[in-house]
Amino acid sequence: MTLLLYDDLSTWRSDLKKTAISTVPVSYSLVPPLSVPVQECAAWIKHAAAELIKGSFFLRFGVDEQGRTQNFAHPARCETVISFFYTGPYRIARRMPEIFRTELPLSCLALVAAVFNCVLDGLAKNEHGKSYPNFSMKDYGPIYCRMLELLKYILEDAYHGPRLAAAMNLKGVDEARHDHLQILLD
Repeated sequence: MTLLLYDDLSTWRSDLKKTAISTVPVSYSLVPPLSVPVQECAAWIKHAAAELIKGSFFLRFGVDEQGRTQNFAHPARCETVISFFYTGPYRIARRMPEIFRTELPLSCLALVAAVFNCVLDGLAKNEHGKSYPNFSMKDYGPIYCRMLELLKYILEDAYHGPRLAAAMNLKGVDEARHDHLQILLD
């Protein structure tokens, strides 16, 4: 399903990229601190984005309580997934509830990781954030396929596999986003 959409619908890819563009810079702290002079901001962003790509740090989110790497666990991933697949204009999850009701398909997580790579590539190459690479099957298909391989490899791991599976489990996503809303039944 994802491959079909990924390959054929350029507006779909473009909108996913726009969603990622709105999330990635702030979520990955790619906004230069005030101590960086204005004339050096572009170079600072370029360097920071290149560092995230170089070590694939954008795929990780620190370490867990056991001191082990949290792969594909960055909160930006979840924010982008919910914004695009569940609440955005496409609401693909509503069109295919049997697929999206209980968990995020692995292919969708790989797609989000690939689009993050695309956005970071744009910042690393153009630093000003005004132009980004084309998020096409030709350019990012190999990265998407590699993301799928990495995800499958993680799922096979005795420690990291269950953690990734739990992160992809979407039971309670809606409730978690609105847990501040309560009623009192006296």
